[in-house]
Amino acid sequence: MYRLLFSLSLIACATCLGCSTTRTTDTARTGMEQLLISNAIDQTLNKTALPDVAGKTVYLEEKYLDSVDKGYIVGTLRRKVLNAGGLLVDEKEGSQVTIELCSGGVGTDNVERFVGMPGLTVPGLPVELPEVRLYEKKSQFGTAKLGIVAYDTPSGQMVYDGGGGLARANDSNWTVLGLGPFQEGSVRNELNRETGGLNVANAIDFSKTIR
Repeated sequence: MYRLLFSLSLIACATCLGCSTTRTTDTARTGMEQLLISNAIDQTLNKTALPDVAGKTVYLEEKYLDSVDKGYIVGTLRRKVLNAGGLLVDEKEGSQVTIELCSGGVGTDNVERFVGMPGLTVPGLPVELPEVRLYEKKSQFGTAKLGIVAYDTPSGQMVYDGGGGLARANDSNWTVLGLGPFQEGSVRNELNRETGGLNVANAIDFSKTIR
């Protein structure tokens, strides 16, 4: 009788406790890649002046803008126009000023370098020497080149030529003798400023996970 009650108790506990799994996924583009591009876009547009649009109706022409993160580029310029006192309109007809956007290059690059010894296979022997890295540095870059031109909508006469603004954002991670990663770069500075220096590589707080 005791054994029967004990077995029933185990079954009841298992039924009450149950089990669960957690599914995690990654986005198609990393957050760092997107931040590199948006940071470069911000830098480019911040050093690009606008014509006098205060109190004028402004139409943003996007048909010459073909790049990744087009929405962020257009949204940032819209905010810039509004901050300058411009009145945004959705139709070109009836606007006083038209601002055209074009991209000369918006994207990312990666560079990896290290000091050490590459992996080697000893000829004639089933021996393979492992790769040894004394110093390693991985860098990512985001580049944005944007062109802006503005003209009087009714006459088509140009009122402003912003040329092609160019800027680059970067993020670097490096290790020395296995110590690190040590991180630096314009995006890293932005992250530290806005998040209080939270480091993804060391983001696990064991005091919170072990209770």
